[in-house]
Amino acid sequence: MNIAIASTFHPYRGGIAAFNDRLALSLKDAGHNVHCLNWSRQYPSLLFPGETQTISGHNRPKGSDAPLDSINPRSWRSTAKRILEKGDIEILILPFWHASLAPALRSVAKRVKKLSPNTRVVALMHNASSHDGSSVDKWLTKRFLKQVDSAITLSDSVKNGVIKLRSDLDCKVLFHPLYDHYTPAINKDEARAKLGISSEVDLGLFFGLIRPYKGLDVLLESMANTSNHLLIAGESYENWGNYSKLIDKYNLGDRIHTISRFVDEDELPVIFGASDCLILPYKKASQSGVVATALHYNTPIIASRVGDLENSVIEGKTGKLVHPQRAEELGDAINDWFSNPQSKDSVSKEYRTIKEEKSWSKFADQLLI
Repeated sequence: MNIAIASTFHPYRGGIAAFNDRLALSLKDAGHNVHCLNWSRQYPSLLFPGETQTISGHNRPKGSDAPLDSINPRSWRSTAKRILEKGDIEILILPFWHASLAPALRSVAKRVKKLSPNTRVVALMHNASSHDGSSVDKWLTKRFLKQVDSAITLSDSVKNGVIKLRSDLDCKVLFHPLYDHYTPAINKDEARAKLGISSEVDLGLFFGLIRPYKGLDVLLESMANTSNHLLIAGESYENWGNYSKLIDKYNLGDRIHTISRFVDEDELPVIFGASDCLILPYKKASQSGVVATALHYNTPIIASRVGDLENSVIEGKTGKLVHPQRAEELGDAINDWFSNPQSKDSVSKEYRTIKEEKSWSKFADQLLI
């Protein structure tokens, strides 16, 4: 099958680029011809709250394989033309996760369908709209969905959101495949030594970009009634001062360890090797690539019952589940887990079945059915 994917790929950083890189490889491994078209400009600088959009040491991509510019309508038409120059494209996959990119993706989809009616345009919806999205975000997303033939989501919650925006759309739920290409975790004592954290403490991990919906404030409040330490690893997309105030308020300074920047993949073996569990106190969510990473490293998860997170935790065996935005309940779950932890071998055994069910090869096969 001849497939095109217009989205974010290396050298852009972050979970979506990693997902798309692995998706393209899986489809190629299944015997398909896959053509990847990247952004020359993904987010305008004014809309991007982070330090840089690309992996350290890499410039923004250029050239014929990076024709998309999120704020240049002329590039949207030329991208559609570029896609169809790849031959008889049977399927065009348009991953979606942020409404600011919807006008560009909508235009590409509309132009491709006009020039090549037999090409099936599939929206791969990581979110039903932007996280922390406004009514404008939903309107932009709805306009995009009107131009696609079908949609794939990675959780039931996202499917429900998509159907609310376009009720007649053929929408199928798959799953978030688990990453299998990361370097193995290193020994806990060695990892803790590298991070300057004692091997004697119970260490939770809050990992990933820091945004309001992820509930770090709830987690910090919950630690007023726990004794564990917390490693916060990720770049903040908001005012860190708000969290500093909470750390001071609850006298957590001696128990908080931070890596206050974007974390590269080659740091994962140390960070996950050092951590006893991953804590996801999300206030709302669709699914999470961080969960996929935790499962790869056989790391237990304490998470909110939101989105697809609860489907990734086996209560009492691979972690704990709590209601969102309930700091006291989260604190009790953290205390209970560290008082009665499951062995790493036991967690690994439980994850083995999940890893088989959520492989990239199975995802690639089901995506095209």
